[in-house]
Amino acid sequence: MSLLPLDSLLFLAAVALVTGFIKGGMPAIGPLVASAVALWFPSRDALGITLVLFLIGDSAAVWLYWRQANWQELRKMLWPVVVGIVLGGLVLGQLDNRTLGLTIGVMVLLLVAMEPLRPRLTRWALAHPVIARTTSGTLAGLSTTISNSSGPILAIYFLVLQLDKRSFVGTVSVFFAFANVAKLPIFHEQGVFQPGYTASLAAVAGLVYVGAFGGRWFLERISQLWFNRLVLWLTAVAGGMLVYSNW
Repeated sequence: MSLLPLDSLLFLAAVALVTGFIKGGMPAIGPLVASAVALWFPSRDALGITLVLFLIGDSAAVWLYWRQANWQELRKMLWPVVVGIVLGGLVLGQLDNRTLGLTIGVMVLLLVAMEPLRPRLTRWALAHPVIARTTSGTLAGLSTTISNSSGPILAIYFLVLQLDKRSFVGTVSVFFAFANVAKLPIFHEQGVFQPGYTASLAAVAGLVYVGAFGGRWFLERISQLWFNRLVLWLTAVAGGMLVYSNW
């Protein structure tokens, strides 16, 4: 198998570094990577490319942060997430590349737009924890399957739970590792993975781990307030890029 042209290979190398950085420090802004890859490659191919890089990043993130994960909350979200992934697999088969790209962007922007409502959402979620968890888990499973972009849903839900930044990263890391592995059979059945990218992805895979340690260094030095702000701002940028490119 041959490598991609140099410009595409350099782009993948940069994406691998950023993927590692995000997984190691700010995993909820994964849509930034998903959006950028979908701008460079056809949207359906981008899903497969992004998932491979995310799985590599997941292995690093879980190794770094699994002790900080909120396992009790993760167990409660398990079945809603599975339901969402199955629904996402059904929806994925009905979308072409342009519609898929636009769907990803609109979903991300709608979720970020909910941020001003977070105080009200917090009060509501605390009063109705089962409904909030079930809704968040199902939507996260659905959106991660059709767009690799469930980060904003989890960001809002886990910020509602008032997890500190380390528990936030640990919990999100374990969630994504489970969800991304669960998506593999669906993506394979939908023909998302293209063998022409295999050699290039193998060539840049090691950079994901380099980025992950950079993300960990960053997480230790950023304040909780700025951590929350960056999660939301960068996610909004990612969604806007996709909507603009596919409108």
